Parts: sequence; C-alpha cells; structure tokens
Amino acid sequence: MILCDGSPGIGCPVIASLTGTSLALFVVEPTVSGEHDFQRVAQLASQLGVPGILVVNKADLNLAVTFRLEELARQRGIAVVGRIPYDRAVTDAQIVHRSVVEMSDGPAARAIRSAWSATQERLRHSVPTGSSNRGFVQIASNR
Repeated sequence: MILCDGSPGIGCPVIASLTGTSLALFVVEPTVSGEHDFQRVAQLASQLGVPGILVVNKADLNLAVTFRLEELARQRGIAVVGRIPYDRAVTDAQIVHRSVVEMSDGPAARAIRSAWSATQERLRHSVPTGSSNRGFVQIASNR
C-alpha cells in the first residue's frame, strides 16, 4: 500500500495524482471551504472512476458541516470511515515530531486507528486481485 498526500483543490497535481489510484481517502475539515473543496474533488474522483472514502478531521468543531459532509458523501456513494475529534494531543505530538498514535491513546488517536482499519478493509475490497495499481491510496486533504 502506498499513501500519497495530495494537494488541496482540483488542479493539475490532484488530477495527476488521482489517475491510476485504487482508492481516494478524503480527509476534510468541517469548514465551508472544506465542504466546497470536498464537493469538487469528489466529483473529480468520480469522473476519473476512482472510488472514495471520507474521514472528517476535527469533526466536533462544526457538527452541522460534519453532517453535511457525511450526507454529501453518502449521496455520492462515498463511505464515511471516520470522524477524528479535535484533540490537543495531536499538537503535543507534532511539537516533538511524533505521530499522535505513537504518543496517545486519546480520542484522536483512537479515531485515527479506527479510520485506518476501515481504510485497509475498504482497500482490500475495492481493488481486484492482480490489479496493476493494487494498494495505491490517494489522500486528498483541504489544509
């Protein structure tokens, strides 16, 4: 499995990185711009025939937009595989150049582990055996 953190938006770098991808993992924050970017990149992935899954980062900061993102995903056939809550432990881990899953068993770390397991499961079922692009996951985020 190869993970590739893609550029935000839907420009040429995103198109190039989505091409040939087995699965797109959309990591989106519940903001108006995040919602807009998600709509655009989900449409692009659909046009390229790339299935997608959604994780909402900092999901608890704006539940109304989180619910809208999840509904948009469902309407497009995109599975929601996780909600990561805001957690100060993420910043604490970044300060010491570590991942939150190494440093914490708090809410964000547990949610990330759960989303990772769901992503692996989706990947196992989304890529045909013998496929030349088996295991390539594009991560599109709106940072």
